[in-house]
Amino acid sequence: MRRVFIKLLLNYAWWINRKDADGNNIFEGGFLGLDNISVFDRSKPLPLGYQPKQADATGWMAMFALHMTVIALELTQTDPEYEDIAIQTYEQFLGICDALSGHGTGRPSMWDARSGFFKDLIIGPDGAWRHIDVYSLMGLIPLFATEVVDQRLLNRAPRFRDRLRRHKGGLFRGNYVCACPDWENDRTSTSYRSSITP
Repeated sequence: MRRVFIKLLLNYAWWINRKDADGNNIFEGGFLGLDNISVFDRSKPLPLGYQPKQADATGWMAMFALHMTVIALELTQTDPEYEDIAIQTYEQFLGICDALSGHGTGRPSMWDARSGFFKDLIIGPDGAWRHIDVYSLMGLIPLFATEVVDQRLLNRAPRFRDRLRRHKGGLFRGNYVCACPDWENDRTSTSYRSSITP
């Protein structure tokens, strides 16, 4: 697991550093290789000055950040050094949620409250924006970012557990960004549901 995790970290860092052009946790994957479900061909560039902001790429990165968090927590069970990575990727997840919901980016939310759906944005050369009014799988992908953290993992990661408590209820930088209830199931797994909240 440790060997695979190092390779995943390289891929994760590439996405963080190369596909977030503005450094605001909104990702522009273009054609992600899984689908091409927008109203235009995302493997081709837009006219000069226009930028796509993708709900599916951003939601996928939120999910990736959570998966990296849980793997790091598992590795923390035998090597406490991995707790720092778990904290970092969890904070990045919260930052991505914050951006998806429009907080802190100076840009509008990808959540279209009028239609109750996540949508891509197009930002024009003048900074004007608009949602791409398409109901497709891309608007559901942000909902994939959900994890259940087992109490066993938290017992060996006290600083991470404290960080979860600090963000209890899904609060991040004063904004409510994700649904993070704290409860235990029959196996005493503490559930930190991470669904992104508009």
